[in-house]
Amino acid sequence: MQLVIHMTKKLSAQRRNEIAQRLFQNGNIHIADLAKEYQVSTETIRKDLIYLEQQGIAQKSYGGAIISEGMLERPFSQKETEHVEIKTKLAQAALPWIPKQGTIYIDSGSTNTILAKQLMMRDDLIIISNAINIVALLSHSQNQVFCIGGQLRNSSKAVIGFWATDAITQLRIDVAFIGTNCFEGFHGPSCTNYEETQLKQLVVKQAQQTIIMADHTKFHHTSQFQICPWNDITALITNHHETENKKIMAEIKARTMLIYAED
Repeated sequence: MQLVIHMTKKLSAQRRNEIAQRLFQNGNIHIADLAKEYQVSTETIRKDLIYLEQQGIAQKSYGGAIISEGMLERPFSQKETEHVEIKTKLAQAALPWIPKQGTIYIDSGSTNTILAKQLMMRDDLIIISNAINIVALLSHSQNQVFCIGGQLRNSSKAVIGFWATDAITQLRIDVAFIGTNCFEGFHGPSCTNYEETQLKQLVVKQAQQTIIMADHTKFHHTSQFQICPWNDITALITNHHETENKKIMAEIKARTMLIYAED
């Protein structure tokens, strides 16, 4: 009897994982089609979709489900116009972490772009970035600016791929500012793209300190790939908000330094 229960759970987990993968690929699925394919009842598929909805992956629709909005990567042009005042405070709170005559890495991301703007008047830094918009911006400063080469992802303005990862392995970084999509469902920051995740993981390994700036919205969405555990992050800079996810905040406080930009 125990063996039958164990096998049933295993089959359910496998089916749900496959349904999630199909959502990532196609963006939507239909209950009737899945019930026929897996030779189970439509009620069983509905339970699968309820489970995936609870995980933040699926959003139920008429006759099926679509991928959750939180799983979709929004274009950079949209992100850079959101919560600008909050992101500016986060970037200002990050400035004390930047050493004089230091070598820093600035990852792609809207908050990191605001940080780059804060460094326009500096002239003593070596700044490395895989974000073409950040490199273009800092090219007007007196800092030494290095651009990582590789394949461009238009959605994030980030460069990825073997050229990029190979270059990162040859670097020594004092402080890295890593971008992230969200936190929920993981024990660390996460990212929606696998190759971009690989690059971020290498940067964390090469950096003496790693800082993440993230506003409160990052606590309420899930993603595909974990970048690293919280233990590998030196500090998370965020903002107070009434919708704060207390469970995630408790884990972060236990594993790394938590800084509120307003403090």
